[in-house]
Amino acid sequence: MRLFSLLDSLRDWVALVIVIIVTFATMSTSDHTMSDTIRQSLARPLELLAWPVSAMIRTTTLWKENADLRSELLGMSMERNQWRDAMLENARLRRLLGFRDRPEFEYLAAEVTARDPNPALSSLTLDKGTHDGLKVGQAVVVYGGLVGVIHRAGPSSSTALLATDRNFAVSARVERSRVDGIVRWRGGNNLVFTEIPRNLDVKVGDRIVSSGLGKLIPGGIPIGIVNRVDKSDPLFLTVDVDPFVSYARLEEVFVLIPHFTWQDPTLDSLQIDGVEG
Repeated sequence: MRLFSLLDSLRDWVALVIVIIVTFATMSTSDHTMSDTIRQSLARPLELLAWPVSAMIRTTTLWKENADLRSELLGMSMERNQWRDAMLENARLRRLLGFRDRPEFEYLAAEVTARDPNPALSSLTLDKGTHDGLKVGQAVVVYGGLVGVIHRAGPSSSTALLATDRNFAVSARVERSRVDGIVRWRGGNNLVFTEIPRNLDVKVGDRIVSSGLGKLIPGGIPIGIVNRVDKSDPLFLTVDVDPFVSYARLEEVFVLIPHFTWQDPTLDSLQIDGVEG
């Protein structure tokens, strides 16, 4: 009933609109001179009336295009940020490793979850194990150089033996003169470079790096810098080495997992990079 009442009240307006539409339709199709004059006189007012509607349509279209562009820009920005994060992560890994890229190894990140409380030993418990590809003897590194090696590996955790442990030994060499020797723990946080004939070229300030004579610890990983060369022994030099790594501050390390088959050393006599400790 309300609808019929509304239509009844608008009856006159509806009739007027219909008459106007019919009139304009007739005028637009008529060739009479008067019709043409009327069409020309009404053209400008109609354009003025149509302009706000046209402008509103254009504005709405521009808003939609602008929103689409903003959405696309946001997506591109997020993609760019992802690429940037990947590049920064890659750069961080390069800095963290501190030596040249080695495609034959995978760099597995591991967090330090515990430290050995025994003052006579120096080891870390890591949150990665054999299920992640870890095996005994694999190198553990951080920014600056060599941390140690994997000593024990369980399914989901492992123990890394630090270079400051009394059982640690690794084949190493002088980066400058290529003199080979063995790096061992000397006491505290100090290392010693031993088994070097007295006539070979080793100087204070030389960098000591891993030799790569064993397969699990590649060559060129920084170990430390020579701070003293003792020539008191008639046959061999005793070379004191300051390690590059701050072992007390380790929170995250990387384990070098080789892309080749390796026979695990026995745990009864730990062999590190070809050196028994």
